[in-house]
Amino acid sequence: MPEQARITSVEALEAFRADLLVYLDKARNFVDEVSEEVSRTRAWLQDDRARHWAHQVKRRTMDLQERQQELFSAQLAKRQNIQGELVAVRRAKQSLEEAEAKVKSVKQWLRDYPVEVEPLGRHADLLRHALVTDMGKAVVLLTETIETLHAYAELKAPTADMPTWTSPSE
Repeated sequence: MPEQARITSVEALEAFRADLLVYLDKARNFVDEVSEEVSRTRAWLQDDRARHWAHQVKRRTMDLQERQQELFSAQLAKRQNIQGELVAVRRAKQSLEEAEAKVKSVKQWLRDYPVEVEPLGRHADLLRHALVTDMGKAVVLLTETIETLHAYAELKAPTADMPTWTSPSE
């Protein structure tokens, strides 16, 4: 019998454990980024885009009113060439319509966000939970297994002059 137990794959388990720890760290960081992005996007819609497009509607409404006033003044002055003013009014109307469409789009996204996006964000939370709890337990189990195998590898095999254990029934 050999003097020592022959265990050759402990290094493979240690390498796997090290790779698993690196993977878990990267995966947790990625899942955290996804969760933060979901929150940031909602805040961006609510705070930034909603306010921005509401302001644009006001600004573009005032611009349209100015262009219409210029057209009205040109018509009162009975100017022959009012094409420039007509084009300016048409562009201002299109610009205002675009801003109003953006306001509607932001409102639609804010209504749909809890239904369309946040459930997907909850999947990321479930994945984070699995990474932390289940995979954390796997790392602990691998660590204990490696320690047990190291302890087993250091055991000496019984020699011929050592007494063997017998059961009490014999």
